[in-house]
Amino acid sequence: MFSMLLATIIFIIGITVRWRHENQHIYQLIKKRKKPYILVSWHEHILGMTWNLPRPITTLNSPHSDGKILGRAVQLVGLNIVWGSSNKQALSGLRDLAKELKKGNNVGITPDGPRGPARKLAMGPVALAHMTGIEIIPVVFAADRQWLLKSWDKTRVPKPFSSAVILWGEPIDLSNLYKTEKMQNTVASAIEKRQISKKVFENLRKKIETELNLLTQKCDLLISSSDKLRSMPNKR
Repeated sequence: MFSMLLATIIFIIGITVRWRHENQHIYQLIKKRKKPYILVSWHEHILGMTWNLPRPITTLNSPHSDGKILGRAVQLVGLNIVWGSSNKQALSGLRDLAKELKKGNNVGITPDGPRGPARKLAMGPVALAHMTGIEIIPVVFAADRQWLLKSWDKTRVPKPFSSAVILWGEPIDLSNLYKTEKMQNTVASAIEKRQISKKVFENLRKKIETELNLLTQKCDLLISSSDKLRSMPNKR
């Protein structure tokens, strides 16, 4: 019952909000399905992204009671799911996602879910990228009119008939997160041998967390700027 209600809310949001994709070339790259990607967005963006993620896609959903409600809801609006989380107990879920990537399917992860802390990236996406050699694409959204739920992540709920921006980040290759060619080669070699140290793993995690947070800030500024332009009087 709750899953059906949530799916209905997602559907209403999806068809009434005026969505605009920024970095359209990344969106089209994913839709062409020449190769799979790991798509990551914060848990607060989950309602908007559930509607806008290119299908087919498999997402990681928590097996906890609230996660099951969400999991069944996203299935009703066309997403495939595997059960697990992005934290350190996620090995079985990550293995299932790795199988999906091997089939050529995109996967989606909210790396601060299921229970936070908000905007703190768990190790799941880094581990999955390391296991598979697949690039990570961050994606976020912001609406000009929205409700913020009183939840741990302040879930964003766009108001019907609002305008929203979906901002796609550039694909992230783990080895390319380092600026020097020497470190890039070192990390690339470690990835190939599946021998990344805990320190390097943590550095990679922090870098991706920073990228996703910067993308979130940029998206909020984009929608804020658009809103200000619309409110300015026309000058002749």
